[in-house]
Amino acid sequence: MINERTADFLIAFLDKYNCHFEDFADFLEKKQNKILLDDLKWLEEALVEEQSFIMKGNSLEEKRLELFEQAGLKGKRFSELPECFPEGYEGVLRVNSERLNKSVARIKKLTETAADIVERKLKVQAKLLGVSEFTGIGAYSENAQIIKGKGGDNDIIGSV
Repeated sequence: MINERTADFLIAFLDKYNCHFEDFADFLEKKQNKILLDDLKWLEEALVEEQSFIMKGNSLEEKRLELFEQAGLKGKRFSELPECFPEGYEGVLRVNSERLNKSVARIKKLTETAADIVERKLKVQAKLLGVSEFTGIGAYSENAQIIKGKGGDNDIIGSV
């Protein structure tokens, strides 16, 4: 069992940890809205911010693993923490666990939805261009033929 000082320190860290993932989920929700609006400028500029969220999340996870190991909680799940903490911490641990589960589920859902939206938008663009798959502009062979994606008679790109 850990002492109250260590428990308080870990709870403060877990709050910071949860705040990061909640902020990341908020960012991903904003990103999804920008995808729907086709705000390519914002999306391009936001790549650095998204990378920063990911790197900070990885860093926080490394720190969490290190702190848990130092506190003798290596390999413990949130559901197992109350038995290792002093009495009276069950409620705050449950709240932190629920916050993390909610953020992770939200991040997963937003990521899946954004990927689905992008895929649908690309399929629409491919259809408008008259190609069977979206290959990107500039995928040409030596004789200026599109390498992937066969267009029909009304192919915008076709042969150059």
